[in-house]
Amino acid sequence: MPRTIEFDKQETLRRAMHVFWRQGYNATSVKDLTAATHLQPGSLYGTFHNKRSLFIAALDAYFLEIRQRIQDCLYASGPPISRLRTFFAILIEETACDPEQKGCLLVNTLLEMPAEDAEINHRVSQMFAEVEGEFARILKEAQQCGDLSADKNPAVLAQLLVVGIYGLRVYHKTQPGTESLRKIADGLFAALDVPITQTLKSKHSEAQNKS
Repeated sequence: MPRTIEFDKQETLRRAMHVFWRQGYNATSVKDLTAATHLQPGSLYGTFHNKRSLFIAALDAYFLEIRQRIQDCLYASGPPISRLRTFFAILIEETACDPEQKGCLLVNTLLEMPAEDAEINHRVSQMFAEVEGEFARILKEAQQCGDLSADKNPAVLAQLLVVGIYGLRVYHKTQPGTESLRKIADGLFAALDVPITQTLKSKHSEAQNKS
């Protein structure tokens, strides 16, 4: 029985997360949440107390998914720089294939929440700091392998890549097209001297050779 309760709670979070993701925190009503989760307000708030608590729980659930996907990609096999480039290639494809143009829930939250909401802004900033730390570790690994110049600063480059995530997610809302997003990523990776387009072309050539 406890497992059923846990599953129900996670499914409720998933449904609520997608509502907040599509509409934003302020535009989401209790009616929207009860319709999406198929729960009455009493049941919903009996577990999550209020809309804000539910939103924070949904943010945490979203980040857990993102963090797992980042780790699966960055700590897969292959050279460290290739893993980073692959992550951004996947990010671009997923961004371009989102018909609702939701962007990133974390970025959306930073843009929506007022600066005085220290709790939520700090929470999201810490999430991005964790992503930044993952990038920095991979870049340091690349330096140790000789794939990244010793005069590069992994911490600064990691910050640049995180800013790139902000930009790609927000810029996509203007419907620029996949090719434009790839060119933006090329600009980011130029600082590492490893354009993402080169990676995509290399993968395409490898696939052709295998066939």
